[in-house]
Amino acid sequence: MSFENRIVVVIGASGVVGSGVVRKYLDAGATVVGVSRSASKLEQLKQQMKIQGSEPFVPVVGDFKDEASAAEAKKAVGAALKGRPIDHVVSVQGFVAFAKAPTSTPPEELKAALDDGLFNNLLAAKAFLPDLKDREGSTFTLVSGGLAHMPPPNVSLWLGTVKNAALNALTHALAAETANDKVRLNTLCIHFGIAPVGGDKNQFGMTTEGDTLRLAPAFLGVARGTQKGQLLCLGSFADADKLSGH
Repeated sequence: MSFENRIVVVIGASGVVGSGVVRKYLDAGATVVGVSRSASKLEQLKQQMKIQGSEPFVPVVGDFKDEASAAEAKKAVGAALKGRPIDHVVSVQGFVAFAKAPTSTPPEELKAALDDGLFNNLLAAKAFLPDLKDREGSTFTLVSGGLAHMPPPNVSLWLGTVKNAALNALTHALAAETANDKVRLNTLCIHFGIAPVGGDKNQFGMTTEGDTLRLAPAFLGVARGTQKGQLLCLGSFADADKLSGH
């Protein structure tokens, strides 16, 4: 499946996972709208991923912290595309934060973790998913993590367990909503660390098998595939390679 003449929106484009997704979709011929909260990070993304001025990359500054900002972000994407319809959306929002033990954690920290990982992904879905429901071949892909399925290896990571488990539950709800629609909604639940492009350590400083460019083809594999309403758990880079068709 070629992605030429296809439009892909990557939310969280300047992050570790999102940056590789942007690069690989561009390599496959798609027009890519990269959405980030920061204009400077979008400039860094262009440099890190060697995005040339001749490539169909459209940077958009946008946030999904509340309904008003989500509406503004959607409006900005629509203006940048001049009304052209979107084919694929990838939402890579949220990161695992360290915390004290649950009974010692201020409730505001739990709320912040859910705001940046659950609610912003829901707002992205509310913004873009309705327009994809009747579009043949369209996909909406979320990203979760391995901490959704297991006790945290360290109690300081418990917020990630709660956030990712909640996002996986949201996947089931959105899958039920879109069960009879043309769009295919899925979540990639990644159980291993990913390094920035060219690196060998993840954001926690732990050594990894590969970087974002090795992971990213799995997202294209989902867009090419038939999966619908699934949590696609990746236990290793080998699983990501298999999903990408390599």
